[in-house]
Amino acid sequence: MTVSHSALGLILTGLLLLGFPFMASAATGDADASGYVGLADYRSFEECFSASGSGGEIPPGCLGWFDFDNDGDIDLVDFAFFQGALGHLPIPLKDSIGAPIPVASTTPYDGRQTCGGVGCHDDIDDIANGLKFQQGRTDIAGGVVMQDDYFADGRWWVRGPGRYGIWAQDKNLQLAGKDNASESVFDQSAFAWIRDCGACHTGGGPGEFDRDGNLLYAYYDDTEEWQFGYERRGLGAGDVLLNGDYADLDFATGSMSPARWDLTGLAGPDCLFCHRAERPLTTGPSGDVDLIKHWREATLGAGMDLVDDGGQPVPAFAAAATAGQGWFSNIEIIQDGYVARATTLQIDYSVGLADGSLLTCPGDTLCLNPAAMAARPPDRACWACHNQDDSVHGMVWFDESVDVHYRFFTNRHDEDPGNDIPADKSKACLECHPGGPAHNFAKGGDFQFHTRDDQDWIGFRSCRECHLDTSTNPHPDAPVVPTYEPDDIHIFPMFDTMSCQSCHMPYATRPAVVFYDSTAGGIVWPEIGYAGMTSEYYSANPFNPADLDKSRWYPAFEWKLDSDHLPRLFPYNRWVNIHWADWDQNGTPEDKSDDLLTPIIGWRMYQVISSATLAALEDDDGDGRPEVNTPAEILAFITDLKGTDSYGRQVAANPVLVKGFLVWYEDPDNPGVVTSLVHKGTGIPVEAYSFRWGTDHNVLPLEESWGYGTSPDGCDHCHIGPGLGPVFDRPILIDPYNPDGQPVYLDLGLMVGVDPWY
Repeated sequence: MTVSHSALGLILTGLLLLGFPFMASAATGDADASGYVGLADYRSFEECFSASGSGGEIPPGCLGWFDFDNDGDIDLVDFAFFQGALGHLPIPLKDSIGAPIPVASTTPYDGRQTCGGVGCHDDIDDIANGLKFQQGRTDIAGGVVMQDDYFADGRWWVRGPGRYGIWAQDKNLQLAGKDNASESVFDQSAFAWIRDCGACHTGGGPGEFDRDGNLLYAYYDDTEEWQFGYERRGLGAGDVLLNGDYADLDFATGSMSPARWDLTGLAGPDCLFCHRAERPLTTGPSGDVDLIKHWREATLGAGMDLVDDGGQPVPAFAAAATAGQGWFSNIEIIQDGYVARATTLQIDYSVGLADGSLLTCPGDTLCLNPAAMAARPPDRACWACHNQDDSVHGMVWFDESVDVHYRFFTNRHDEDPGNDIPADKSKACLECHPGGPAHNFAKGGDFQFHTRDDQDWIGFRSCRECHLDTSTNPHPDAPVVPTYEPDDIHIFPMFDTMSCQSCHMPYATRPAVVFYDSTAGGIVWPEIGYAGMTSEYYSANPFNPADLDKSRWYPAFEWKLDSDHLPRLFPYNRWVNIHWADWDQNGTPEDKSDDLLTPIIGWRMYQVISSATLAALEDDDGDGRPEVNTPAEILAFITDLKGTDSYGRQVAANPVLVKGFLVWYEDPDNPGVVTSLVHKGTGIPVEAYSFRWGTDHNVLPLEESWGYGTSPDGCDHCHIGPGLGPVFDRPILIDPYNPDGQPVYLDLGLMVGVDPWY
């Protein structure tokens, strides 16, 4: 007999409503033994079902695959059970060498082996080449692109286009090169990057492989032993003492040591970082804190110092994914400055068995419960990194009270609260940022990171795709922008100049970092540097930063290629970067175009700054922290920075202070006199604004956008007259403290070269 799919569905529904008792069976529905019950198994079920109903001989294997009620045939009851089996079967949890993990084990589970094991995601290498795993280490084909002077502009300390390779100014760290000439040019190793910067890194990439493509430390069948990657190339430990992947540096002392990947294990692809369905939360100062990220970050931060309850070593990097899932009975975390570090982790899989995320499999081994996974990551998986720390952009992704997109995608825009999608189930992020098998999520362009630039705007659902090009609009209900009529507010040349975001995302509501000062950080301050906040330098009054109303602030603009590959102004939070550099004039002091301002490595700076120099610092702006801003203070630091580090090498030949638009230096023609140079337009590649965070989310209602409701025709926000428009005449911070301790601002229009008063 044959039954249509729709009829089978109705029968299934009826059986379920009647509470039909399904019997225990060894049948799984997995005819192709892939570990996943999907379309191929569905076709096999149809063949078995049809043969069983015809009265003929049932093909071999059918009963073993689909006879869920053990009655000797394949019937509608079996179909009902088969429908419930669609999706992943329980997934055997495996360790780093692919062995099943016993229930009582304390060995960390390994995402690569668990999800990419034999017969499962055999494309795990392609998946783990996604940009979130690699962070700029590889290109779209998987080739390692890391190299000194990545952008070929002279900045030799920039070794990649993404987070793994740029200068991390908020931590005053440079990623160490693959091969280094001396200890004095060595800073943050790959080992330290995973430990200190791996919180939002989903494993893989630099947590698994060196820059030659070898596993950093692994068990090899051909040698039947554990080996470092350099040993696979015939090298010994003495050959890699200055290698950025296999050596490590103590930031406090500058001393070098081997990177002990053998003690920490590798930080492989952490699939459940994004694909865990239920995400445990706690409440922090800015709202919900995702514990998967928090536990993972703290475990990575332990480095070589993590132990269990009995004081036995725990491989922190390998255990981070296990800790992130909460599969422990004890975790002790201390706050080290602004970084959380675990000291103790007792892995205990009984916690997962108790909460249902894990199941007991044959042989008393562990399996991941498919119900604990989300095939399409929920918003909270994205928010763990992109919304949890709103201090970088000042926006909430997404704010249900105002964000029109989030309200639409979660059905909160209507009058029926019964159809609202709760925050823990929402998948609104994927509406604009759909992913794919290669895990290169659709993205726009970026002001600062250039990871996979060839993927910019590909597949991304930008404002223009949904509201301008109605032929490809993925959301037919999206309002269409009015036609370009002369009496419409969306007129040329404004539409050629302004991105949609610049008007429809006019302000941010959370305090955000607006400058970072590492000139004395780690010496005077307990943290690495000092972050100044927008609440100190901006206000809800776009003309008066000192206004006491701090309920909102207005970001700057910068030119960026839009989705149609034309340049437009986009809103962003522009960090002023304050740091020391060594000015190399390349023997041509009159020609600035070939000059370099090399950031001075933090640990070397700490070694030469004297106590007298620090004691002389004053707090000129009254914020409770001393700052380096007066000529006398700058000169004292310049003098100290000409000293030598613990290896006997001069820290800087020509030390300078980079702050805002200015470079402060000692006049070579007037020793003891400090003067300044405007670096803009000189051609010097300056790390003056290393962090530029786009504020491209939280689309506000029409009534809140620029150009709405102003007289006489909605144009006054920009075109009312010189000095009067809140858009281009608002002040943007370019220096938090001049020599008098006062902030320095520049009108936005002058900054971006736009004159709206033509």
